[in-house]
Amino acid sequence: MLVKKVNKLKNYEMMVALKPLLPDDVRKEIHKEFVDLVSKDGGEVLDVDVWGKRYLSYKIKGHSEGYYMVYDFKAFPKDIAEIERQMKLKLEVLRFMIVEVEDVSTIGKSIKKKEIEI
Repeated sequence: MLVKKVNKLKNYEMMVALKPLLPDDVRKEIHKEFVDLVSKDGGEVLDVDVWGKRYLSYKIKGHSEGYYMVYDFKAFPKDIAEIERQMKLKLEVLRFMIVEVEDVSTIGKSIKKKEIEI
């Protein structure tokens, strides 16, 4: 008996830290290339949250700041390796991390906000 493995879209989140002094057109080109890469095989970018410049905890490649962007997207699991490979090739990227999101409704809700005592 042959068992056919069904590939289905899964939810992922990726945080990218870019070099802080990149021009806007370079950042837009990196964004466009990522969106094209995800949607090439039927994936979809659901949301992009631009955090802007933030200080890093430690220097990465000589930079003490990074320009952060967070992507929520759907992709086939087989495409994640290619996305990671493409991100590693970009000299403008300081760091990135891709995680699979089990429950989409929990995105951003696990952050515990500090309560202010009056």
